[in-house]
Amino acid sequence: MKEEAIRNYIASVDFNRDWKLSTIKENLRKFLGEEPGVDIIYKKDVMLNEVNGEAKEIEKIDKVVVVFTDIDNRFRKMEFRID
Repeated sequence: MKEEAIRNYIASVDFNRDWKLSTIKENLRKFLGEEPGVDIIYKKDVMLNEVNGEAKEIEKIDKVVVVFTDIDNRFRKMEFRID
């Protein structure tokens, strides 16, 4: 039940626009009844302009990891890949 709620919430967040980690934690806390651990993992790439030789770093979100306690009081970890 908690897993489905977390999946639905993460799917509704638009990571390409304005979002805050504190807002995600607060919203998850409302329906989980606890503050989950949320980790945002970035991937970094470098784009090189061959004309002028300038390098530009590009950071994108790769994964979102949510750690929470399940109904049987065991820690659960869910990873979501963001494309």
